[in-house]
Amino acid sequence: MPKITFTPWRDSSELLNIRAQFYPPSPAESDLRANACRTVEAWKLRNHLPHAVEATALLTDAILHDDAAHNSVFSIRATYAAAFCRFVTGLVDSKLGGQRRTMFQRALDLGLPASFVELRHEATHRELPSLVVLRGAVHRSLEWLWGYYWGRIDVAVASASAGGHLNNRIRDTLRQVSQQQQQHGSANPPKRKAKAQAVAAAAQSLAGICQQEPEGTLLLSRALLEEDMLKSRQPGASMDSSFSTWDVLLQTIADTHPPFLTTLTEEMAMDLGHSTEPETVFLWLRHILESGTWAPQRPRIPVSYLRAICREMPNDWTARLEEQTLAKLSSLSTSTNTDDAADLDSAVDLDVYVDDGWDALEAYGWGSARNWSVRPIGVTQTQTRKMHIRAIPMWTGTSNNYAYLVTDEPTKQSAIIDPAHPEEVVPVLTAEKDAGSIKLSAIINTHHHWDHAGGNDGVLKALGQLTVIGGKDCQSVTKTPAHGETWKLGDRITIKALHTPCHTQDSICYFLEDGNQRAVFTGDTLFTGGCGRFFEGNAAEMNKALNETLAALPNDTKVYSGHEYTKSNVKFLLTVSNAAAIQKLAKFADENKNTQGILTIGDEKAYNVFMMLDHPDVLKATGKTDPVEVIAALRELKNAM
Repeated sequence: MPKITFTPWRDSSELLNIRAQFYPPSPAESDLRANACRTVEAWKLRNHLPHAVEATALLTDAILHDDAAHNSVFSIRATYAAAFCRFVTGLVDSKLGGQRRTMFQRALDLGLPASFVELRHEATHRELPSLVVLRGAVHRSLEWLWGYYWGRIDVAVASASAGGHLNNRIRDTLRQVSQQQQQHGSANPPKRKAKAQAVAAAAQSLAGICQQEPEGTLLLSRALLEEDMLKSRQPGASMDSSFSTWDVLLQTIADTHPPFLTTLTEEMAMDLGHSTEPETVFLWLRHILESGTWAPQRPRIPVSYLRAICREMPNDWTARLEEQTLAKLSSLSTSTNTDDAADLDSAVDLDVYVDDGWDALEAYGWGSARNWSVRPIGVTQTQTRKMHIRAIPMWTGTSNNYAYLVTDEPTKQSAIIDPAHPEEVVPVLTAEKDAGSIKLSAIINTHHHWDHAGGNDGVLKALGQLTVIGGKDCQSVTKTPAHGETWKLGDRITIKALHTPCHTQDSICYFLEDGNQRAVFTGDTLFTGGCGRFFEGNAAEMNKALNETLAALPNDTKVYSGHEYTKSNVKFLLTVSNAAAIQKLAKFADENKNTQGILTIGDEKAYNVFMMLDHPDVLKATGKTDPVEVIAALRELKNAM
């Protein structure tokens, strides 16, 4: 039965219209914020109003109340304080269920700045903060609410409208396969050929949905587990007919889109934990995990993660699956030799690998430095690499985050950087562990925001005790390295912590070296062609972070940032300058989906206007000459886009 969600707005367009009134696309447009506040007040009478919407209205109304000609300064301060305190309290109180935790801990779970909780405490229990402080806090709160809620609703609306259409496409295709299999069950060769062609066409169509639609893989997996698909079987009947009907289709999809098999087996395991008719699902899982026909695809299955699901959802069927099948597979994987592990690594096509060589970059006008090896970090075809960096995309199509798995290949010692979404990261890590490719020892966070450190507890729950390295406000952190502190990952990789406070006060970049391989993980401090917002800092701090700390790294250091924002950043760069390097980046970004780990610090100095503060075009665009004022003006221009 579909889940019913009640909302106080009639349809999604009404909510999007209110968003446009709170956050007008252009400063030149009419100010309709008061109208938006009145609408939200009416919505509240209907109930089911999300706290983020109410908080936006309260904070905006406080800004509109900020008129010294009609209201006293004390009244303005009190209004700001009341709106801000309700905003913060409503968020941290929304997680009161379950284990008792402090407001700071709950705020960290959401990526809410710790300074918001401190200011709330001061406003509630001490003197009202100054008007300057309250104004700044309210404006920062509205910026945070955009990232937390408003900036995501158009994607959610699109997903909701597209989800039903996708489901229908998937189900229609699966039903056609089932019907054609029954119709062409004859041994007649022409009919066998027609059946094979129908299966191939269906597999191509379904794999295309998985590759092109963010929710496609999950929707397909769940559709397969409906009663008239994989579960279609009379009690006690043989499964041979079902296996012969679906095996070829499923294997073809898995070969074309490897993440499909990971998602399907996870959904099967979870279904096994709560299904009212689990026997068919159990037999399907055992078939995939044990039969010879599935042997080539089996390395893609996250055995450890399936075991964790079985332990979280204990019943007779999950216990049987773990004891009879999963435990056996786990013991086999630990005895796999290193050559087999290398083969598994090349078979799992879940990575976002860096393109081989510099030929691609040279096509856009870049050349490689002469005094260092041009072999890119993370080439998977060679067995001589030492530092291997694997990018794991998260929330593709929305916030476009990346987690990064870094491995010292001789020792297999590994660390995972910013694993914010365990649902997408844990299957990759468990597959690598099961293949014997990594020995995971640490989680490393670039800063405390929920979309970077919010997955720490989920990873720890799934994979066990790990060191958590990051700023003091990161979730479950166990070690905060000092600025300039270095340590080893395995035998060869040296990691150096570089404190870069501004986006958050606990922001840390990590510079890694392995011989002539160099990489820096910048989180939300430095992006390709851009930088992070000054949520908890100021322009002077960002200038130091970019143009002193990071600019001092070797020019051949490859940059791995926390998000894929290059295309949107290029649009801003072109409003500031038409420099040749920016034109090259624009062409490169237009023709390449992934830019992480390809471009370098030296490249950033050539096209990133936040690191070009004395460039004539930048000075002209900002009307400033002091570096701190220039970078502040650039950030305001970028914020206004």
